[in-house]
Amino acid sequence: MNMKKAISAFLSTALLVSTATAGPIVNKLGKNAFNTQIAAGIESVLGKWTQSAMLNPSVAFYETYPAKGFLSLNDVTFVPRSDDSNSVVLTDYVAMGAQSANGSALGLRMALAPQESRLEAARSMAESGLIKTGDIIISTRPQFANSLQYLALQLLNTHISVAVVVTEGGRKVVYNVDMPMDSDMLGGKAVGFGKSVMDSTHFTGDNENLMLQILRPRLSQAQRANLQVWFEKALEKARAKTVYPSSLSFNSDYNSPTYRENGDLSFVTDTARLLLGKSMKEHDHMQMFCSEFAWVMLSLRDCNPDGSNLKSCVSEYFRPMQMLGTAFSGGKASDQSLYGMTDGIPMLIQQTGAGPQLTMNLIDFALPGVEKEAKGLSSGHKGVAAAMAPLIQQMNGYFKLALLDRTPQKIDGARAQLNPASPRNYSPTGFGVHAAMPNEINGEAVAQKKFDYVVTIKYVPKAKLKDLQSK
Repeated sequence: MNMKKAISAFLSTALLVSTATAGPIVNKLGKNAFNTQIAAGIESVLGKWTQSAMLNPSVAFYETYPAKGFLSLNDVTFVPRSDDSNSVVLTDYVAMGAQSANGSALGLRMALAPQESRLEAARSMAESGLIKTGDIIISTRPQFANSLQYLALQLLNTHISVAVVVTEGGRKVVYNVDMPMDSDMLGGKAVGFGKSVMDSTHFTGDNENLMLQILRPRLSQAQRANLQVWFEKALEKARAKTVYPSSLSFNSDYNSPTYRENGDLSFVTDTARLLLGKSMKEHDHMQMFCSEFAWVMLSLRDCNPDGSNLKSCVSEYFRPMQMLGTAFSGGKASDQSLYGMTDGIPMLIQQTGAGPQLTMNLIDFALPGVEKEAKGLSSGHKGVAAAMAPLIQQMNGYFKLALLDRTPQKIDGARAQLNPASPRNYSPTGFGVHAAMPNEINGEAVAQKKFDYVVTIKYVPKAKLKDLQSK
């Protein structure tokens, strides 16, 4: 069978499978790969948010991922077209093309979902295999580009949810589990508090300025099985309101993680005890921010969900990150601190293969030295931005030192001065940086990388999806 016939047979089979279950995932990927005008007006769907002659006008380059690192979708069920208005459309989007033979385009794999049918979209993404339990959902806001420089360093990432796929009434559906476990995050207008299908206030109130990046943790089959049960327990506790906020509440200070470098992970084991309906042993009360909760849950991956091995099974999913890593001064692929939380901008630029002038322009685009209001940003993020202001002002120079000067001794010296100002952390940005890391350096696998980029969800009106679904 030749390749065209094989693809045709695959798509025909996928069509039969999908239409028998949920609204399908319509595959437009590669129809005009990484072209900003693809898919019958994707610009009008996304909106024109930033303006730059060197960049795509809709999504800033530092909110995207290297195309070479996109996770394969070999296990996802697709159809080529659909008459179902609830179907989700996959299409490519580019922010910047590769700038060298060895470089990578920066872009997104877009899942355009009907905003009027979030429950059906959640079923489609779950039943097709596009989203799996344990997947990280990063809330990112394109309109914040060129506002606070802190947000550029954060890659415009502002919140993390975790996906849990369950079967109800014979159909799979994906729900989000969040910290805080409150009505804004888990309101679920369609299905009740604590069972949100990304339809609570957080996901709908700022829909025009919201995209959801889906990242997949690298896990074994046994670890996924464990986490399936742990996340279902978390969803159950959120609905019952028995954990939050009485024992576990929200920490709005993203610069103050519970993690300490003394190796004490008792806050992870006590979280597990709460999910098992037991009393905490080491804490009277705990506070966590959103990505901390996700990190804690992933750190239970080797734990039997009956709690029988809690004393020995807990281990950090990834080492909480410093502000800046060793990648730009000779760091090796085996280094667990190769990249830091604020290394995203230079890391992305480097992977495109950009030359000196474009590199300088991109750094200045991301960190122009001008602060503007970011309407709708949480008070917690605003507080961290204010606290980090003196450090942020030095980042433009540090990035140019790292990518243009490239003197290891100078880079090491600057990093040594900047890193102590911030504790090791697992901020929302840290998860995104992991997924944006190259898979390998000089032929050696990057040991630090623990996530892969899957897709970016954007909820749009059905009317704007109609042509994409059927053609």
